[in-house]
Amino acid sequence: MPIIVDGLANVRDLGGLERSDGSLTPTGVFLRSEMLDRLSASAWHALRGYGVRTVIDLRRENETTGGVPDGIRLVHVDLDGDEPEFWAPFEADGRWGTPLYYIAHVHELPHRLAEVLHAIASAPDGAVLIHCSAGWDRTGLVAAVLLKALDVTANAAVNDYLESFVNAEAMAALHGRSFHIEERREVLQRFGHTADSAYRGMYDALDLDEWFRIAAIDNRTRTAIRTWRGSTDHD
Repeated sequence: MPIIVDGLANVRDLGGLERSDGSLTPTGVFLRSEMLDRLSASAWHALRGYGVRTVIDLRRENETTGGVPDGIRLVHVDLDGDEPEFWAPFEADGRWGTPLYYIAHVHELPHRLAEVLHAIASAPDGAVLIHCSAGWDRTGLVAAVLLKALDVTANAAVNDYLESFVNAEAMAALHGRSFHIEERREVLQRFGHTADSAYRGMYDALDLDEWFRIAAIDNRTRTAIRTWRGSTDHD
């Protein structure tokens, strides 16, 4: 669900997306965005108005900048990590900027995602905003897990991912740098994919129950993710 915050061009609420049972994901629980460096006091006020009380920054330590106002909790979790043996092949062929690395990441580096989910589960009451630099790849991986947890349809999940392509030009204008949209498409094409098919294939292959077991996720965290922090029921 798109929202408007001055200083952000790739921000949205993960609420309002269709689930397999026909219901919609609840609003005001999880927001996703790009970096928050350009937010003014009024923009932070707007995020407070959306209920944001926790910000989870997924960037590496050398990328993190700025802070948050009093009353908002900031948590840094390096989702990429420092495992060069994992990243080398993805960086060499460009897949690092696409969903083509997601499944390998959650299985080979489960502790990275687990730390994010633990941060979500332990956050105080209020909405959680998750972001990286572009709000596209690392944020996209976490968003995929959250959407899968509520059995969001593949079509709705894909459409949410594709919003970052739609917003790329506005992001470039706002932040003064390219987000390499054509390069992303070229990499995907080289591997026989479109943005749609790459994300859809990953989403269909994401088995959250299996991953919870592999990553030894505790019951409290599982429940927080499966119920979107208690905002919906879980069978």
